[in-house]
Amino acid sequence: MIPPDWLPLLPLMVALAPSPVPAAAQVALSSLVSAQVVSTLPDACPEDMVLVDGNHCPALEYQCDRFVDDSAPSCAEYAQKPECRYNEVSKRVCIDRHEWPNKVGEKPAVFVNWYEAKRTCESAGKRLCARSEWTLACEGPKRAPYPYGWERLPSPCNVGRPVEEADPKKLIDPRTREAEIARLWQADVIGSHPNCISPFGALDMVGNVDEWTDNTEEGNDVTSTLNGGYWGPVRNTCRLTTKSHGPEFQFYQIGFRCCAEPRDGVSTPLPPARAARHELEGRAGPDGWPVAVSEDRAPVSTPRG
Repeated sequence: MIPPDWLPLLPLMVALAPSPVPAAAQVALSSLVSAQVVSTLPDACPEDMVLVDGNHCPALEYQCDRFVDDSAPSCAEYAQKPECRYNEVSKRVCIDRHEWPNKVGEKPAVFVNWYEAKRTCESAGKRLCARSEWTLACEGPKRAPYPYGWERLPSPCNVGRPVEEADPKKLIDPRTREAEIARLWQADVIGSHPNCISPFGALDMVGNVDEWTDNTEEGNDVTSTLNGGYWGPVRNTCRLTTKSHGPEFQFYQIGFRCCAEPRDGVSTPLPPARAARHELEGRAGPDGWPVAVSEDRAPVSTPRG
């Protein structure tokens, strides 16, 4: 194996080799250098996280082929032809395999507000997942409504359980809160549903507990969003998003998971339109002025200064 300190010297070594360098030797050297560089790249994510790498669709329209029953809002089976109505956005992020505390055998954390979830992630060197990142991690590259596919029933996730009516006063009071949460509790410990897994390898993204996400990128006042639903009789799809609760809201079934930037240094490619714009900007136009790109992406020459 070539010592890492020698890698910058390899082009010089090739240049000083007797001419001509045989083609086979050049190919072998190139392959060796590539293998050495790849072997030194760090893993994209820590062991307790998975890599999500794909295109997110901001607005997706599903068609339900079969409902659970006439009185239920849940779709039993969706048509396998979701249509993306907006430009896709490239995403590359690490996400926790499980709900926080992301440890198999422990109960998922609940009764945390959006601020607490955000601070907890940051204290672990991570951050709260953006809603778009969370959605992509759940539905996968085929954009299925459930992490495991297109049909809700039978479900490998913890969903559809009957729930008891909560007593808000007991939840608010620290003296009675723990007992009230225990009475209402129907979540399973982390790792109980190995088949409730997304194409990227994240588990329990629907059902079990609701999960806080960060909706700041939407550019509006609703920053605190909830995704995935919980163990009760709700829709529990990857696109299920609750926007009606403020960041200080907390309840017996609300948890979260964290995200982080990949640590392998691989950057996310620009979307095609932005990449074309980036390529044009700065070039000289026919009149000698640098090229700028207007909002409608038409290249125009603009004078310096």
